[in-house]
Amino acid sequence: MYKTYVFLHLFFAIVWIGGMFFNLLFLTPALRSAEENCRKEVAPKVLGKFFWTVWLSIIILFGTGMALWHKFRPDFFTNSLFHFKLLLFAIMVLNFIYIHAFLYRKRLLDQIPVFIGINLILGILIVMIITYIR
Repeated sequence: MYKTYVFLHLFFAIVWIGGMFFNLLFLTPALRSAEENCRKEVAPKVLGKFFWTVWLSIIILFGTGMALWHKFRPDFFTNSLFHFKLLLFAIMVLNFIYIHAFLYRKRLLDQIPVFIGINLILGILIVMIITYIR
């Protein structure tokens, strides 16, 4: 069961972080060079599909993360790096809720890459932290 939790946790972290990386480095620049009509049609479709994946990732990451730490790590309550990682994850989730519930729904698509960039930096920081926790 441990390896299943680890696989799911890593897979969905890669999906979320990889999606943000793709969005910022490839999709956003490509859409900026496209015509406005194309941008207004393509961006909401791509982001809408990606955002469903992010919601799934959040659920899986939280569930598998808690299972891994509660069941397989004795230092759950005393590891300050883990608690810092949880704080960063919470900030990422809140940031994503803002992106999805406000920016995306109001079609403020030009502002979304800034907030995705913030989450990408936080996600990379979490990956760095987790390498030191292990």
